[in-house]
Amino acid sequence: MSRIETEVAGTRMHGVVLGEGPPVVLVHGFGISGAYMLPLARALAPTFTAFVPDLPGQGESGELRGRPTLARLARALGRWVDANGLVRPAFVANSMGCQVVTELALRRPKLVGPMVLVGPTIDPARRDAPGQLLAAFRDALREPLGVLAHAARDDAKAGVRMLYSLGRSVLDDRIEDRLPSLEQRAVVMHGEHDAFGSEDWAGRAASLLPNGRLLVVPGEPHSLHYTRPDLVVDVVSDLLVEEGDHRPGELPGRLEHGDVTARQQHEAGRGQGALPLAGEPVRDEVVAFTPHE
Repeated sequence: MSRIETEVAGTRMHGVVLGEGPPVVLVHGFGISGAYMLPLARALAPTFTAFVPDLPGQGESGELRGRPTLARLARALGRWVDANGLVRPAFVANSMGCQVVTELALRRPKLVGPMVLVGPTIDPARRDAPGQLLAAFRDALREPLGVLAHAARDDAKAGVRMLYSLGRSVLDDRIEDRLPSLEQRAVVMHGEHDAFGSEDWAGRAASLLPNGRLLVVPGEPHSLHYTRPDLVVDVVSDLLVEEGDHRPGELPGRLEHGDVTARQQHEAGRGQGALPLAGEPVRDEVVAFTPHE
């Protein structure tokens, strides 16, 4: 694992890189650094090069001058991608990171490759500060201790002033308005126990994306990229295979609706090298991978 420091938009963005292969950029959520993306980065490393930046004002990165907003974070992320010579990388984002990446995809569509959106915020039904605070409390009861430790440390480092200012922009953002304009292949991943967004919202987000699909994972929290990195690796692999096999804007026929158990997912990925989301689906289980209709 190597560390990189990149001058972007008048500040310094910290990041780490590990692995070798096609680039995948991992984008963290609100008030937390890229450190909680590292288990996924390590899982990706045998096949991909994982790039894990800290967005400005969070983690080890410096702050932007002036008020932090989602639009400014997206701009800075785009310049960071440029500065590191990445050409249309895949993105895996969690929570607020989904808002940042989709904003970047709207502003600079040629810069952004396939997207995996894990627990995208903000659920329109919960677009208010009290609702988000309640969701944060409920989610804290469901997250692994490792994620809570990262969040506590990173929140303290970011500071109340920055988090309050950025939080206003996060709540005001209407991600649902831009999803229909994004042509990238995308998978929306939703943990069954995600307190920040409902399954209805995850399904709506996937349906709004022209090339979007939904993957619902039973028993998992908001940070399912942390608890199930193996599954996210499978999804990334499949999206990049599609990217090479099909023209932009086309949906392949092989990714049909299918349901598989966690055990079957693990065995399929380990034993056959094939994605559990591809091929003939196994019916009557609980994880749904649904193509956009």
